[in-house]
Amino acid sequence: MNILRKEKGFRKKLRNGLTLIELAVVMLVLGIIMAVVYGSLDVGGTTKSAKRLQVKASATILEVNLQRYALENGNLSDGTSLEILTQNSATWKALKPDQILDPWKKPYFICSDNAANSQICSYGADGKPGGSGENGDFFLTDQSSWPKWLRTSK
Repeated sequence: MNILRKEKGFRKKLRNGLTLIELAVVMLVLGIIMAVVYGSLDVGGTTKSAKRLQVKASATILEVNLQRYALENGNLSDGTSLEILTQNSATWKALKPDQILDPWKKPYFICSDNAANSQICSYGADGKPGGSGENGDFFLTDQSSWPKWLRTSK
């Protein structure tokens, strides 16, 4: 039997490791798995949903607190930041600093709409007047002015 092993046709090859083809197949399978997992995560949608919820909650909180402030101290003028609502008053508790921030961490401010009504405003992600999409301006207290991404539920 020992003689047969030494003959050319019966030699047993020993391998250590993987061939390049086997390694390529493994990498391909891992890439497909990663693509399926990443596609099911909805990375961008989750962030926008959180921003929508934050804006809706801020609309209620800030509107009530601004009305309370106006009863005690009078209306705020255009361009005034809502940071004034973070200061304590004798009759009500101040808001936390993060409660007056828009989804892009900039303070909301007072501005007037086309009918000269006072509104709580945001310039959007870019912090500049004008723009569209996430950079679009909107009135926090008027949902009809909200950009499309903010109005949609998904």
